[in-house]
Amino acid sequence: NLCGHRGLVRLDNHPNPNKFGHDRRKNTILQRPTLNFEHNAAMTEGFDKSCYRLRWAVNSSRWEPEEMEWRFLLGLLPEDERTAVLRFKFVDDQKRALISRLLQRRCCEVAMGMSWDEITIKRTKGRKPFLANLTHVPEAPNFNYNVSHEGNYVVLASEPVAVCGIDCAAPQQLRKGKEMDIHKIKEVFSRNFTDLEWRTIMGAGPDNQTKEDCFRCHWSLKEAFTKARGDGIAFELNRCEFIMNQPWEAEYATVNVDGVPQDNWSFSLHKLSDQHWVSVGRGPPCDVIDANGEFSGTFSKPDLSPEEIAEELHAPSPCFSLLTIADLVPPSRLEEFEASGGDVI
Repeated sequence: NLCGHRGLVRLDNHPNPNKFGHDRRKNTILQRPTLNFEHNAAMTEGFDKSCYRLRWAVNSSRWEPEEMEWRFLLGLLPEDERTAVLRFKFVDDQKRALISRLLQRRCCEVAMGMSWDEITIKRTKGRKPFLANLTHVPEAPNFNYNVSHEGNYVVLASEPVAVCGIDCAAPQQLRKGKEMDIHKIKEVFSRNFTDLEWRTIMGAGPDNQTKEDCFRCHWSLKEAFTKARGDGIAFELNRCEFIMNQPWEAEYATVNVDGVPQDNWSFSLHKLSDQHWVSVGRGPPCDVIDANGEFSGTFSKPDLSPEEIAEELHAPSPCFSLLTIADLVPPSRLEEFEASGGDVI
């Protein structure tokens, strides 16, 4: 149900497989039919909202570009974004930053039918990226997206109406810094979680790994929530308390803020390979924190009725599709990409 990707791969499974016909097995790689990756504004009539509800992932650890390929891909970005990528000290961080920016532009190109060069991406005061020159279509009046990268993966989620946030949490061995057992984790991060959340984490299983994985799920949910709203680091994480549908191997969650249930928010959890967890949050556009008003100004339908927001929250959160670097390149530039040494297969 995604409009556009050659040979999509499904990385995880929807929480209601009986309704949507998905395989419930975790970490199963399922081939998708070959689809046409073209989409333009003239084609939007008749598309349903799933064309704008994307879930994409790129495994950056498998990509080792040569200098010509790197220069070509970097050249696809505006100068300010190139500078931002090269500002990172470590090569792996530069790779993730480049993939993230290419993902964003490819998402806008595919979902909104825009040409690559006309896409203008800005950030809110809280550093939330958004499509600044959004062309409105009836099916996607509030089109927005969010990105995250950690460990092996760079991930993206987009939504046509609800505001969305995404966060990827990698296992400790793939992150910088000294590894900690769950007791040290609790000591360091005690103020960021409620008593209920710590009980859930510490009771997730008998071994340290299971508890640590449950901790990362909670952390990912909190980050997805604040990134959807656009708070950045200003929001105190212990104000939001997440309740999972089961203590471990959760597939969806709800949230309380300051003890009050937030019925106009929904969250899905997705387990990718190598113990990466991804959380996607969806909520009402009116909850966005946007000091400058530019992001919220792109919404043509900022105020949703209870029925409208319920429809968006109950819409299926698609499985993640594994993309290659070639999938991030505009089709008109693929020959140049291949000539630079890039792999188009």
